[in-house]
Amino acid sequence: MSKIFTTLSLLLGLSAALAAQNLNVTFRAKMSFPGQKLANICGYAANGREYALVGAIRGMIIVDVTDPANPKQIVQIPGPVNWWKEIKTYRHYAYVTTEGGEGVQIVDLSGLPSPNLAYKHYKGDGSIANQIGQIHALHVDTTAGFLYTYGSNNLYNGGALVHDLKDPYNPTFAGGFGDLGYVHDGWVDNDTLYAGHINAGFFSIVDMRDKSKPKLLGLQRTPNTFTHNTWMSKDRKTIFTTDEVPHSYLAAYDIQEPEEIRFLDKIQAVPGSSAIVHNTHVLENYAVTSWYTEGVSIVDVSRPENLVQVGLYDVAPQLSGDGFLGCWGVYPFLPSGNILAAVIGGPGNLSETGELWVLTPQYKRACYLEGKVTAAANGNPLTGAQVKILNGDPNAIESTGADGGYKTGQAQTGAFQVEVSKAGYITKTVSATLVSGEVVILDVALENQAVVAISGTVLANGTNLPIPGALVHLGSNGLDYEATTGPDGKFLLPAVSIGKYDVRAGAWGYGYATRNGQNLTTAQDFTLKLDKGYRDDFGLDYGWEVEGSSETGAWERGEPIGINPGVLLTPETDMPNDVGVECYVTGNDGQLDIGDVENGTMNLISPPMDLTTYNDPVFRAVLFFTSVTFSENSYDSLKVYVSNGTEKALLYEIAGFTFNWQILNKKIKPLLPITKEMRIHVECFDNPLITEQDSYEAAFDQFRIAEGSPVGAYAPDFEVKFKVLPNPFTAEALLEYETGETGEYQLNVYDLLGHRLESVTVNGPSGFVAVGSTLPTGVYLAQLERNGLVGKTVRLVKAK
Repeated sequence: MSKIFTTLSLLLGLSAALAAQNLNVTFRAKMSFPGQKLANICGYAANGREYALVGAIRGMIIVDVTDPANPKQIVQIPGPVNWWKEIKTYRHYAYVTTEGGEGVQIVDLSGLPSPNLAYKHYKGDGSIANQIGQIHALHVDTTAGFLYTYGSNNLYNGGALVHDLKDPYNPTFAGGFGDLGYVHDGWVDNDTLYAGHINAGFFSIVDMRDKSKPKLLGLQRTPNTFTHNTWMSKDRKTIFTTDEVPHSYLAAYDIQEPEEIRFLDKIQAVPGSSAIVHNTHVLENYAVTSWYTEGVSIVDVSRPENLVQVGLYDVAPQLSGDGFLGCWGVYPFLPSGNILAAVIGGPGNLSETGELWVLTPQYKRACYLEGKVTAAANGNPLTGAQVKILNGDPNAIESTGADGGYKTGQAQTGAFQVEVSKAGYITKTVSATLVSGEVVILDVALENQAVVAISGTVLANGTNLPIPGALVHLGSNGLDYEATTGPDGKFLLPAVSIGKYDVRAGAWGYGYATRNGQNLTTAQDFTLKLDKGYRDDFGLDYGWEVEGSSETGAWERGEPIGINPGVLLTPETDMPNDVGVECYVTGNDGQLDIGDVENGTMNLISPPMDLTTYNDPVFRAVLFFTSVTFSENSYDSLKVYVSNGTEKALLYEIAGFTFNWQILNKKIKPLLPITKEMRIHVECFDNPLITEQDSYEAAFDQFRIAEGSPVGAYAPDFEVKFKVLPNPFTAEALLEYETGETGEYQLNVYDLLGHRLESVTVNGPSGFVAVGSTLPTGVYLAQLERNGLVGKTVRLVKAK
């Protein structure tokens, strides 16, 4: 675990196994340890007996598991009282590390099954004598005979320390690797280190033959950029990694050429569960992995470019989601083949009671299904086609790559139907017989769907004047069509594949018109009307300009990928409840400190706006900004300016970070004269004078120019339906409102000069409120407002 910025009988049997979260694994026994949380786990075998070495909060517990149905505790070796415990063995010694200090505890296991075992603490020798205190994790290079410890205080920047085990009970310091900073965990064999740099989000490959002068061979980012642990394949060609964050993966990389590491595949134990992966181990051709809330996963890795889960057992069925609870670690290397699993204990168990689970796996080979999907009309590969094994493993769903290829599989053998689909093409279902350990090749050609012509006109709401240059977008599950209106406001899409589409239209200086869920099976002609006012949810491309001195981190319009190494550095979605799923993001490559803003500025500039029609223009938007160094300091900023063609004024300056979407809401008129050439500038600034490594990211969404007082033309931020009875009124009016969204709103009543006269809190999505009892005779405007956003205005008239 990490400290943050510090996953029909055959078919009926399959369904039952998946529903119970248990597949090809049998429960043997469970032992509880009241009052003690557990961390990682290891195993040891000697003289025909097998033992679990359990990392508990008050020291390592040794349990005899020779009879897997009747585990028996032998002894607890006292150690520092601390939750984090990691254990590895070499010959007949166990090495225990903890973040509670005292260095490495060494336990001589040769006396087992007697509880009287010798042990001591090693805190460093030679140049680091007595300097080792806390240690996060460890691994033993059993080939070369060296102990590697990771995250040791500030020695070697928290990197890897190396200790010679010529005398296993009396290690001697041999060197270290700290060039890349903190190492959280790692795997070593024959003097080659594969280190997990969790905060930096990558693993490194290091030649450690000269312990005084390690040589870096290669680096590789991992899928969620929070690299927790690594483990090597049996043939030494593939490294497997885990990222300890929600929605994380077990990933595979070809490391045969360390300077050109290739990503192969990634997999989740329970896709869509948001569970966090923790530690993986590789036994023969199987990766046995702990996933906190989902338990123990077994993946066939014999084809590392096509990872297939063939075993699963939920050792914490009361837990779900992305918490750091449940299964901390697994150990699959006992001679019997039994798996040991450590369940943490704590809030998820409603007590501080950790649990040792003993499981017996069936290591079954996967059934593979691979092939290509092409267009029947021309043989071209189809990217993004979905391949799904029907009535099989519900997680066996794969999308084709750029070459039209796909690779998937499941644990179950037999005859299955395979559904292949892509927007714009006729879905096809074909048969495939899947065999354990074999690759079935299934190539599929899809026929084009019929097409229809879609036309329409985009008009200004209220005047019905045509809007030239308006953008129209039709979208359906990855199938997109776009058109631009001509001088008459008309557009034509002559060949749209039949299907259900979301339709959106907009233009700079106007709002949006949307028609969602339109079933387009025949030719249709739309009339789409836009409210006047500047609004951009970035669901359409209005041509914002990008410029700056930074060579990377350019603002990109698109669906945000997100960077989440334990804390959210860029959003994983745009702001909800607006048009489209797009926003502007710097870089938008989903990688920590890669492609971000570096040593200069990166500016996002709006098209020009005529704001002379506004009585009191207000800039509104939402902003997400992080600039964080690995020392948690920040020297950078983000500024928002407004210009009028000749002058420029500062609207906002934000230093450091927000870590979530922030609402911006500021009047423009007091800052500089209003013209027909107004622009908004969003300026990222990464200080080039600061050499400390940092990560600068930003996102920008839901841009508006609203009316500061409800006088003039503007685009509302959300829809509101009003009824006022009576209107005109003499005493008070009963105002009925409907928003469609739950939550609190402010109902504000203004005079025609923009002065707010009444304000009351109301609850959505609908209700009634009495207004106007204290107002004199006159004309007023009422608005619903929420979080700085405003809905449509209703006109109220109070008569004598």
